Amino acid sequence: MSSGTLATSFWDNRTLDVWEIPFGRWIEEIVFWLTTHITGFLDAVKWPVDQLLRLIIDNLLQTWLPWPIVLLLFFLLGLTTRNALVGLGSAAGLLICGLLGNEYWDLTMETVGMIIVAVIICTVIGIPLGILAARVDSFWSRLRPVLDGMQVIHPFVYLLPIIFLFGVRRTPGVLATLVFALPPIVRLTNLGLRQVPTDVVEAARAFGATESRVLREVQLPLARPAIMAGLNQTLLLSLSMVGIVAIIAGGGLGKPILTALNTADIPVGASAGAGLYFVGVLLDRISQPDDTVDRRSLFARMRSAWSTRSEPVVPPVPGLEPDAETPPPAEETAPAPLGSAGRLGAIAALGGGLVCAFSALLTWGNNAGLLSAWARFDDNDLPGAHSGLDATGGSWFGILLVLVGLTVAFAGAAALWNPQSRTKFIASAGAFFAGGLVLVSLIVAYLSVAPRGENYSHGTGAWLALGGALVVLAGGAIAALRAPSEGDLARVGIKEAISVAVLTLFLVFAGASGSWLLDQRSDAAQIAAEMAAEAEGVDQGGLAAELLAEALSQTRRVTIRGLDAAGPQIGYIVLALTLIGAAAALVRLVRRGPLQRFGGLVAFGTGCAIAAVAAAWVATYVRLATPALGPGASAFLTVIGGLILAARGWRASTAP
Repeated sequence: MSSGTLATSFWDNRTLDVWEIPFGRWIEEIVFWLTTHITGFLDAVKWPVDQLLRLIIDNLLQTWLPWPIVLLLFFLLGLTTRNALVGLGSAAGLLICGLLGNEYWDLTMETVGMIIVAVIICTVIGIPLGILAARVDSFWSRLRPVLDGMQVIHPFVYLLPIIFLFGVRRTPGVLATLVFALPPIVRLTNLGLRQVPTDVVEAARAFGATESRVLREVQLPLARPAIMAGLNQTLLLSLSMVGIVAIIAGGGLGKPILTALNTADIPVGASAGAGLYFVGVLLDRISQPDDTVDRRSLFARMRSAWSTRSEPVVPPVPGLEPDAETPPPAEETAPAPLGSAGRLGAIAALGGGLVCAFSALLTWGNNAGLLSAWARFDDNDLPGAHSGLDATGGSWFGILLVLVGLTVAFAGAAALWNPQSRTKFIASAGAFFAGGLVLVSLIVAYLSVAPRGENYSHGTGAWLALGGALVVLAGGAIAALRAPSEGDLARVGIKEAISVAVLTLFLVFAGASGSWLLDQRSDAAQIAAEMAAEAEGVDQGGLAAELLAEALSQTRRVTIRGLDAAGPQIGYIVLALTLIGAAAALVRLVRRGPLQRFGGLVAFGTGCAIAAVAAAWVATYVRLATPALGPGASAFLTVIGGLILAARGWRASTAP
């Protein structure tokens, strides 16, 4: 435990500073890596946006087309999409923006151009995504949380990574606008296609129409009102970002508004606000058709509603309902008997789990801190015995081992006490096997860390924990392999196989070979003390500042990776678990039956183990860390990747 915990009461809010998670430094590390290694990709993303902005704003609206031609074009656009009144109103609104001054005309054209580019890109990306989401339910289930995040997160939040990755000016401003304005057109395209009557689609298919023709000639025309509503919302959200992107020098009418806010300049703010108002109104009117607007008078609409009223619905009278045959309730299937293999797995889980929990109270390391020595130099030589729960011993590896061990032991006891009350997973072979994988992975990861202390040696508690974990794993494997099969599962499709392969590459690259410790500690204090000792007796005028400057110049930024020979080398455990989990997840490509379900169970267990190892590492170094040292971003990414792999394995082992 760090010294801050000793000086602060547990109930004091300042205790939270001792356990601060370095999330900001993780993101900083990720951004540094991206800006260093994928500059070509970032330039490729910026290039089409930059070219569209130059073509529409710099060349067309501000250079090639004089203001009367621009007014004429907007009049024709309003006339074509709506009516002559909207066309005249659009031209008049732009004319007022021009009469505010030549500067405001240029800013208005820049604003209109940025909105046009944003809407074009959102349309090109959003409509195909909406179509795919409407036709593939699994894709929609994965896309929906992403769209929720894009809409819930405040634009200021993702404006920061846009600046870090793409810089400032109007091109990054348009990219930030895309994030904010894309979800509506995707959602409403998906909604419009899903609301197309099923009988109409089936009739088109019955007449021999291909799927592409059904989409083009039936679904898209009927979904047009919803798609246009999405386009309108995208346009308005793009307009609402004009003032925000001005913060990063995005230009447009947001620039004078920001200036007026900073200088309290009422004339500038009023003029820019009027320009934004007219631009917003004319773009809204142009993009929102009024086909559904009823232009009849109020009395005519009331007369029509009365003449076409429906008959009131009479509620049923109790006791006079029509007789209907109610289907008998479905009989619940009782759980299968535990069997000899299941009983063996439960006994192994109970005994091994208790052994693991008890082992954390024993000695895990002697004469040095295995984990803490990487964070504190003084722990390289730390006489005495250190238990699995001590900060200088197993730390969170031991704490998680206790928690998982007790959970597995409870599952085994529940299976032995009342087998008929077992749920689908808890107190079953799957829980035993997955828990054994987690226990073995935690203790093997701890034993695999390279010690920094020359006199360090593992204690009996660590080896006892390994023995108990192997007992749980062996018993769970036997129980899972001999468990009664509930039928074959569907084989993995090519899309799921590709996703597993991509996830495997992510875990191998980010988890195994990425950074696990970020050491920004400088030797400034030590260097300054040594130099001060050498200069003892000399005039100290200005010496302190010189010493500090020279010491700080020697500040180091060391990234310790999971596979570094000079590092803890914990990445090898993650690499091995990743390869095992990926191979097990792909078993469903070629096999059926019990082995197919067991492969999904292995993927689930290894995913949980990967997440547990990485989480134990992060929690340990949050517990031990100084402000200049903390767990690397790869450990955080490994937790996420392990949870995703576990979710896929769970689906593979339990889906019918």
